[in-house]
Amino acid sequence: MPIILHLDMDSFFASVEQQANPALAGRPVGIIKGEGRSCIIAASKEAKKIGIKTGTSSYEAKKICPGIALVPSDFDKYYSVTKRFIEICSRYSPDLEVFSIDELFLNVTQTQAFFSGVSGICQKIKEDLKREVGEHITCSIGISYNRLLAKLASPINKPNGVFAITPENRDKVLFKAKLSDVCGLGHRLEKKLFSMGITNFKSLREIPIENLKIGVGPFWAKELKKLSCGEDDSFLTRVGEISKAKSVSRTFTLYENTKEVDLIKATLRNLCEEAAFKAREMKMAGRMVGLSVRGELANGERTGDGRHKTVRYFLDKGSDLFEIVWELFLKMKWPGSVRFLGVWMGLLADKKILTLSLFPEEQKKEKLTWAMDKVNKEFGELTVYPAVLLKGKMIKSEVNGFLGDKAYRFAN
Repeated sequence: MPIILHLDMDSFFASVEQQANPALAGRPVGIIKGEGRSCIIAASKEAKKIGIKTGTSSYEAKKICPGIALVPSDFDKYYSVTKRFIEICSRYSPDLEVFSIDELFLNVTQTQAFFSGVSGICQKIKEDLKREVGEHITCSIGISYNRLLAKLASPINKPNGVFAITPENRDKVLFKAKLSDVCGLGHRLEKKLFSMGITNFKSLREIPIENLKIGVGPFWAKELKKLSCGEDDSFLTRVGEISKAKSVSRTFTLYENTKEVDLIKATLRNLCEEAAFKAREMKMAGRMVGLSVRGELANGERTGDGRHKTVRYFLDKGSDLFEIVWELFLKMKWPGSVRFLGVWMGLLADKKILTLSLFPEEQKKEKLTWAMDKVNKEFGELTVYPAVLLKGKMIKSEVNGFLGDKAYRFAN
């Protein structure tokens, strides 16, 4: 029988900040996206104990605990710890899947005998984390015979605990769990099941599949029946096996609504630079360009729009991407203020199979872009950048918490 571990870092962002700054140790800490942001995106173990959690506003958090430390997020710092976490876990099995910035799966079926069994591996990983990363960095571990149940097991003894789901205790654990506790079953589907009188995995298992098909369709009926029995036949996706990205993107939420055209323009230009850089790092170029905008109308009503354009040529430079993005924005004739901006580039292709430009001007741009990338990788992001970015506040890249850009992060 396979042995799968799901390792989930405890209160990860806040724990990393506590490790980096001893003055925060033992204190309630709330991580906010940045200075001026009003929503807590992660909370420390101490904050969670008093009712402060992800999604709590900073105003509410201060009402609950006036002394809470609100710390702007630093995703580069968190990702550096993630990479050390991955390196530690990879010592115990090469069959490893990075699931998000603070969790991974490890298949130890073939390696557990070398480390005094599964319990030996769990103990060694925890010891390695404490010794090499820090005493405030802990992880909870779920053990089972497939990914689904291993992930369901990991939060049961949080923080810093271990829990195993076996064929013997599987139903007991499943029937206690909420439907949305299982990865892949979201709140929308949960709401649909509730409307059918299905409130837990026991009632989901008992309902005839024909009745289930009427409510959710044949595909989901079959999948939900498998979930209700704790069945999962998926394999781990190793870092080297991550499929190539089909698109690259970057989004940004402004600190306040704005109608200032220069700010909107500068922000979009900045986002285009990052999206194009990601494509170049993966040695890819694209020919579909998209833009998403959200904001408010004069009456306070929220609104949004998204458009895209496909061109005949491939592009991988921020300036070329921005030219199309700005064209899309102008065509929107945006009616109100802007709060959210997102750009993306799709229909990516490997640059190795693309025809090189014969035009001297394009070749010059290619060499200049290559030189800028080399300097920025050597001395830090935005060491060198297009002068047009001086018109707005610099927006540095950040790691997505769900590591949605794994194809880019692990490209090299």
